Amino acid sequence: MFDRQGIPIPFTLRGKGETQDDPFDEHIADVLERTLPPELRVLRAGKPLVNPDIVLARPEEYRLLANGGEDFDTRSIVAIEVKKISPDKATGLPARGSGMDYNSTPPCETVRLYSERNEEILVPSFYLFALLGQAHDTQQVYVESMALVAGAALSKDTDLYDRITGRRKKAIGLGTYGDGADRQRPMLVFANPLGWSWMQKQATLISEREDLHEEFPDLAYVRSITRSWKPVEGLQPRKERFHCYRVAALDSRVEDPVEDPFPTPKKRTEETAQRGRFKIDLLRDSIF
Repeated sequence: MFDRQGIPIPFTLRGKGETQDDPFDEHIADVLERTLPPELRVLRAGKPLVNPDIVLARPEEYRLLANGGEDFDTRSIVAIEVKKISPDKATGLPARGSGMDYNSTPPCETVRLYSERNEEILVPSFYLFALLGQAHDTQQVYVESMALVAGAALSKDTDLYDRITGRRKKAIGLGTYGDGADRQRPMLVFANPLGWSWMQKQATLISEREDLHEEFPDLAYVRSITRSWKPVEGLQPRKERFHCYRVAALDSRVEDPVEDPFPTPKKRTEETAQRGRFKIDLLRDSIF
């Protein structure tokens, strides 16, 4: 993605196939397989509309998964959901900076995997956000900004995750002839970390751990952030603290802690926007 000086390296994505196909997810899995130690397993979802996109596991954890998923070390297996972001054509900044689509799966601190025996396996989650730019005069693209963010920094609401990703009822027998159905598929919007200006044109890791730089000297601890829980009647205000890292050789400046840095819409309402209306100027467009 970047060279040793932090300069983005352009690359080519294969052509997009069906609607849900995402060549960038495939590219990320390819990069992980090439660059991670060979003993690490890079497991791919293998088909669209499956969450997460990638799972990374050490061999011993993979064997435990294969045997039913019992007693594995959560530090040795993680899930990664890839979120590709396009730049706003007018500003070049990340589009939907104050809230982006997560489709029908809300972000969460953990995700559920399933063994061959269909047993549920709860695994820590990370979300990889990448702002893609277009290389000049070529068909290649490059990663302009990137963030690997612990799912807990986006949401810790496992009840919401289970409710949305579980079985839901759809309305059937709709319409004059009774052959219509409403899938009632939720479309979720949550924070876009790359909407925070400090994250732009950088590669950043946001983790729950505050000691990663001690275990991995190539990382530099650069700042802490807190996220405030939404107000709940009868409960004391609560905050969650997370820790930001960057490549030590490129950025080792420690900056002041910041609270709730991810932008949110200033005028969010419960009402949805009305379906677009086809308007006709009867005087100007009259054919009589």
